[in-house]
Amino acid sequence: MDRIWNQAWRIVVRELKIDRYYLTASTLFIAYMAFFSGLMVSMISEEARFSLVADLFFWAVASMTGYYFSRRMMKFLAEDSYTQMLAYYRVLPISPKVIALARCQQLALATVFNGILLFGLMYALHSGIREQLDPGAFVAFALLWTGFGLISNSAYVVLELSVRGKAYFWYSLVLVVALTLLVLILHFSGVHIVEGTMRISKEHGVFSPIAWSFFAAGVLSIYVSYRALVIKLPKRNLA
Repeated sequence: MDRIWNQAWRIVVRELKIDRYYLTASTLFIAYMAFFSGLMVSMISEEARFSLVADLFFWAVASMTGYYFSRRMMKFLAEDSYTQMLAYYRVLPISPKVIALARCQQLALATVFNGILLFGLMYALHSGIREQLDPGAFVAFALLWTGFGLISNSAYVVLELSVRGKAYFWYSLVLVVALTLLVLILHFSGVHIVEGTMRISKEHGVFSPIAWSFFAAGVLSIYVSYRALVIKLPKRNLA
């Protein structure tokens, strides 16, 4: 297992070096999203109308923490870049376990870095959030949404490497539409997601069982996506 882990990590490092210029743009984008998403979250208590906007917007922002910009990501539709990558690794050859683990390592690394940047800047820049949530409560809030991000991103990772670029695009679009409709249904049914997660975090603080349960589910979803990819990758037709 150590050998597989080291091989996967070398792939991750290689990809980071190749995409180093994209990483700068990705960091700036997350900082930008931290400012505006934090602004909406901080204003929920003052303006009820911001609750719907926050509900529609924040789940998408949380999902972005699992990704960073890369050439392959930008070209997946035009060039089917993920399929090309798999074909290249299969020729070398690199085992499906190494490929799957490398992608899961990328997901975990991006989530840690982007999550710290996103939630750290949100809390530092917006006094409205600090007034509503003390540091412990905000950690619970961040853990809860990080768990959601890991769950959704784990599904995207499996799709990313299991189907061709056009199919990945359409599957992703269906997921986005479905989640948007779910958020709208919940909101107009009286369930305000962001406001509710803030209330839960405030009531229970850093030891919130719901927050830690979501985070644990997110971590487990990475393992599930790894196992799914180990099964799917050898069967993938790359011709």
